[in-house]
Amino acid sequence: MKLPRIFERRHVIMTLEMARAEFKLKDQGSFLGFLWTMLHPLIYFFVLYSLFDKWMGAHIDNFALYLIIGIVQWNFFVNATSNAINSVMRQGNYVRNIKFPNDVLVVASVFAVLYSHFFELLILVVFWLLLGRAVSIYALFLFTILILNIYLALAMGFILATLGVFFLDINRIWQILASVGLFLTPIFYSLDMLAPEKRAIILINPMTHIIIATRSVLIDMTMPDPAGLFYVLILSTVLMAIGYLIFKHYEGYFAEKIC
Repeated sequence: MKLPRIFERRHVIMTLEMARAEFKLKDQGSFLGFLWTMLHPLIYFFVLYSLFDKWMGAHIDNFALYLIIGIVQWNFFVNATSNAINSVMRQGNYVRNIKFPNDVLVVASVFAVLYSHFFELLILVVFWLLLGRAVSIYALFLFTILILNIYLALAMGFILATLGVFFLDINRIWQILASVGLFLTPIFYSLDMLAPEKRAIILINPMTHIIIATRSVLIDMTMPDPAGLFYVLILSTVLMAIGYLIFKHYEGYFAEKIC
């Protein structure tokens, strides 16, 4: 079976170059842009920490590290998917070129946020070191967790990018859903604090398993739950199949809608 053109070497290089250019233009065009990339998760952290430390900190060990892990992983998913929504609309000149693989636009938009995510991961590492956490062999699972987070964001990105062409309000709708999702993800609370029926609902959320896996590796220094990671893989694959098929089915109308 012939692979999509996006996997061709020249298109891979093109994707990485476009991602790097978008990252520089959006986040790193100035010193303030770089500073905001570093400060955004920290501001988010200090606000939540000041609100929930006395309450959640009494029930959750290493609450500071627990919280920053949730923030960093959740931020990447939300920012990557949000950036993907207008990825096609932003690049009308490329879309009107019939030979250009539009898939590249979605992937590049997610990878542009990935560059910022690496800086946020550095903040996470600093927290980890300041709190005196030891390094374990299970830290190698962070790469697997990162790949799954990217895969999930790409899967949702293809769906949202297609919707973004035909429905101009999808960005606002997604921001509302992301705000709701913040509370349906164990970022500042523990699943152990919830009733079984509510816990079952939270476990449907794939980001729950990505965040729990990261905490298992960095806080508990244990192997992440394979069942949780497998669930994310299967769900992401289903979403990717649906999203990519929808994207390819409707991409012939993109140029018309953009014009």
